[in-house]
Amino acid sequence: MSRIDENLHRILKDHGLTEYEIKTYLKLIFDGPATPYEISESVKIPYARVYGTLEGLEKRKWIRARPGRPVIYESNPPRSVAELEVEQKQSEMEAFTNLMRKDLQAIYERREVVKHISLWVIHGGDKIADKQNELIATAKTRAYLQLATIIPQDVEDLRAPIKAARERGVAVKIVSFLNPRFVDQKSLSALSEEAEVGVIQEPSEESPRPMNVCSVDGRDSIVTYLWNLEMPSEGGSRIAFRLSDEEYAGVMERYFEYYWLKARRI
Repeated sequence: MSRIDENLHRILKDHGLTEYEIKTYLKLIFDGPATPYEISESVKIPYARVYGTLEGLEKRKWIRARPGRPVIYESNPPRSVAELEVEQKQSEMEAFTNLMRKDLQAIYERREVVKHISLWVIHGGDKIADKQNELIATAKTRAYLQLATIIPQDVEDLRAPIKAARERGVAVKIVSFLNPRFVDQKSLSALSEEAEVGVIQEPSEESPRPMNVCSVDGRDSIVTYLWNLEMPSEGGSRIAFRLSDEEYAGVMERYFEYYWLKARRI
């Protein structure tokens, strides 16, 4: 084998061709069109393997078949083959780049990032109301409240901050429930005078958990739990958690929007 032949063989092998495919393609380049039998005899490929070899080259569009009996194969022009391969490699590289830069990089960054989330634990009805009012006061575009527990005092606590928020152009929406024993219906009606209120008919009064959520602008939220189920109006019957985390607040907002679509306006 000459140095030129060796160089051709090495380049084609590096490009992904098998030994049989290299021999077949070079045979058709140097000698012109040939039948499968002629190729098999000329380059010493077992006849049982020659059709698979030709099929692989034809699929890559390096060669083409002339219909007839017997079928004759010829090489496509090397220039057009090179252009096709360049296009294929560019497409593969774009797919590879997108995979690495977008999909895998996003996974890598999520794994590497250590979040520092601000979390406050709030005890007592008055303190919870104060922190909730502070949060609503920071709202710039929207404030969502999901209330599974409402007592008359909640109306008094929420009136002023809701009114102030609406005067600033903030969209204030409240979702609550009809059945739960922890929702005072008169208080709920009173809140509808201050904000958009939607209610959901639950099949059982025990369906919603006794938990309230206040979320603003998809960035900050307060979650309040009623832990003293026997005396929900007692000042110490609730405990709240304030989380300054956009991902968590975003999840809370998606839950709210799901309920809002189901809710009947009052």
